[in-house]
Amino acid sequence: MNAPRRRVSPMALFALVPLLPLFVIGWVLVNAQGGIGVLSAPRDGETSIASDAATLQRGEYLARLGNCTTCHTTRGGAELAGGRAFSTDYGTIHSTNLTPDAATGIGEWSVQEFGHAMRHGVSRHGLLYPVFPFQNFQHLTDADVDAIFAWLRSRPAIAQATPANTLAFPASSRAMVLGWRMLFHRPQPLVEDVSRSAQWNRGRYLVEGLGHCDMCHGERAEFGSLPSDRRNAGGTIPGLGWRAPPLDQDALSRWSQDELAYYLRAGTGKHGSAYGPMAEVIASSLQYLEPADAQAMAAYLQSLPPARIHRVPVRQPQASASVGPASIALYERHCADCHGSKGEGGERAPPLAGNPQVTAEDPVNPIRVVLYGAAAPATRAEPAPHSMPPFVDRISDADIALLLNHIRGSFGNQAAAVSREQLSAARTLPLE
Repeated sequence: MNAPRRRVSPMALFALVPLLPLFVIGWVLVNAQGGIGVLSAPRDGETSIASDAATLQRGEYLARLGNCTTCHTTRGGAELAGGRAFSTDYGTIHSTNLTPDAATGIGEWSVQEFGHAMRHGVSRHGLLYPVFPFQNFQHLTDADVDAIFAWLRSRPAIAQATPANTLAFPASSRAMVLGWRMLFHRPQPLVEDVSRSAQWNRGRYLVEGLGHCDMCHGERAEFGSLPSDRRNAGGTIPGLGWRAPPLDQDALSRWSQDELAYYLRAGTGKHGSAYGPMAEVIASSLQYLEPADAQAMAAYLQSLPPARIHRVPVRQPQASASVGPASIALYERHCADCHGSKGEGGERAPPLAGNPQVTAEDPVNPIRVVLYGAAAPATRAEPAPHSMPPFVDRISDADIALLLNHIRGSFGNQAAAVSREQLSAARTLPLE
């Protein structure tokens, strides 16, 4: 089941009225010419891309970090043949075929066309929706774009057309994407900060560019836009309902740089494990990080100041009010063996005391983990990680709520109580 669609406010739609003439121009450009934008001219002396073993190996590594295969492969489908569905607030978008098939893939594309699509979100077939992270990929170097393209061109060609998107108006019109760009897209180069170390600059390139972390960890505004001051501030992942936590020095203060770098490659660590969409990202992408790149990402993330986003506080009872003999008995019976009698964690389970995922303002993640269980990804560093069993069919909803409130209100944790309404809402989210 898809997440409930967000209703667009009338005032937000009214804001588009002054841009209607430009939308008309955009419609003409998109439909008459198959796209907009001027392709970059071939670089001096360039006639073809390198395809030596070193280039292909580098391209495979970069494509892994960009998570190309995961997004452009359906579950159980042909690798990179596209078709994976992404649910948004405005409908469903399908990823495209990245194999070198001439008719349905990128077999007839030039490296300039590929680079233009990557950096500007304009393919030879027209404008791309911003579910494709061209706002991040605009930062990629020529050498990295070329290597990724070379590796994609070396893969087996698969003839598979991309399914039609199912989007509500105005998102159903690609010409309207031009208006979205004019309102929200501000191309900005990622200039090296000479006051910072080479490691920090490398980490920024991987986090803000190739890794496109803010696509999940950013706080979205009107029409799915991602303001620059909300990048990495934490947000609800569109279509899935999981809450991606903030990525900044406050949120990551419990981790040392070495611990965080290990977590990125292993999917588990001293302070927590990856579940939900993050488990997939680590399994298919981040586990292949070179150690130096993992260290660079950790160094950059731990340097980020917290985003200051004003939210109206919701008055709810404190979870600690539910702590008592009944909740203690539930915790001792179901949780203490792994997580410790005081929530201190164990060898195979993360701590609950002081865990920001446990005490998050939006409790959807701990609710889902308790309901349906969770498995950290099996990685090269941790091939047999700890898994969390589901409780959805083991104890009643009343006891699940009591158990959640116990861990959110004990061990020094001071979070708001989980309501039965929040528990019911979590059950409507997709099981992935």
